[in-house]
Amino acid sequence: MAGIASTKIQPGTMRERSPGHWELRAFIGRDPKSGKPRQATRSFHGTEKAAGKALSALVAEVEAGRFNRSSATVGQLLDKWLEATTVSQRPRTVYENRRKIEGRLRPALGDVRLDKLEADAIDAAYRGWLADGLSASTVHKYHSILSAACRQAVKWGWIDRAPTDRASPPSPVRKDMVVPTPEQLSALVKAADEDDPVLATAIALAGLTGARRGELVALRWSDLDLAIGRVRIARSLTVAGGEQHTGPTKTHQSRDLALEPLGVTVLRRRWDYMVALSNEAESPLVEDPYVLSYNANGATAANPDTLTHGFAALCVQMEKPALDRLREAKPKATRSDLAPGQRWPFRFHDLRHFSVTILIAAGVDVRTVAERHGHARATMTLDRYAHALPERDREAAGVLESVLTFD
Repeated sequence: MAGIASTKIQPGTMRERSPGHWELRAFIGRDPKSGKPRQATRSFHGTEKAAGKALSALVAEVEAGRFNRSSATVGQLLDKWLEATTVSQRPRTVYENRRKIEGRLRPALGDVRLDKLEADAIDAAYRGWLADGLSASTVHKYHSILSAACRQAVKWGWIDRAPTDRASPPSPVRKDMVVPTPEQLSALVKAADEDDPVLATAIALAGLTGARRGELVALRWSDLDLAIGRVRIARSLTVAGGEQHTGPTKTHQSRDLALEPLGVTVLRRRWDYMVALSNEAESPLVEDPYVLSYNANGATAANPDTLTHGFAALCVQMEKPALDRLREAKPKATRSDLAPGQRWPFRFHDLRHFSVTILIAAGVDVRTVAERHGHARATMTLDRYAHALPERDREAAGVLESVLTFD
């Protein structure tokens, strides 16, 4: 009969969303409830001819029954996503992502079918974790993992749209930066040197170079040139599952830093200590020992977490005299009861903040500071360390006043 429109669905379609970027769709049947057509979607990058071949492969995959997105669960997606990211991410990152998935994401959402996952269910999980006492920043990290996995599911054609795009995760709250004074940093180095020379050297280097803890423990003596006062930051060491892993720096770029005489002195003292310890233990130093090592022969790098825990214990030790005096009047007093001037509320990472803050406040240009500390962008340095600029603003006002007269 003439005039009757065909309702046949094309087995596959493709459209170019931007130059060289294609969206491929293959018909996989109709929804049993609504009767609307359902499609498998996949992204592709390449020429139109190559995209056509990829579309044909997708259609063939669907027709062969190998594509079954309807029954995939969130847990299955997370497993597949973890497997796919293992190649490109640091072992420590993979370890932490797996820990978060097993700890919270899988118990809360793992059994939900991916195509049934809605924003309200995601938000309910977020509210539950906040009610359990997790911080907004921590919950936002869970959101980041789930969101990355859902975006990948869209690329794989498992779902058409990431439900996390419609969720409302809590905004991470940036804590006020607490930075030790030069006098406090010097006191920390002196106190650590009595019991833990490795930690003392790490504190001094962190303050002088602003290097991250993973970068510090990865340093070998071949990275140093004490004759001219230079240190090369080329690697970072992390620990995952009890094993040490050495890889590139956070920005995947190495950097050469100048060392002033104080830094050279710290490192020469460290070398003399390692030689003396090696001789005493009758354990010859390896060919290229680590600068920060608890082994007499320098063969194994210090664990980054050991620095973190040691530094935290040191700060408690620094507060102890004031806390003991306070407890004479208030036996149940805790660290939080100490006056601000008596507290040492620092983390090892705050030593990096110390280095950046001191340099910016001293007038060193932001680009130089960013490059020295391995920041990806100078704008990030400005945003994070704006608190160090007021004094420079006052100096700028003084410069303007010196060149202007209104008499």
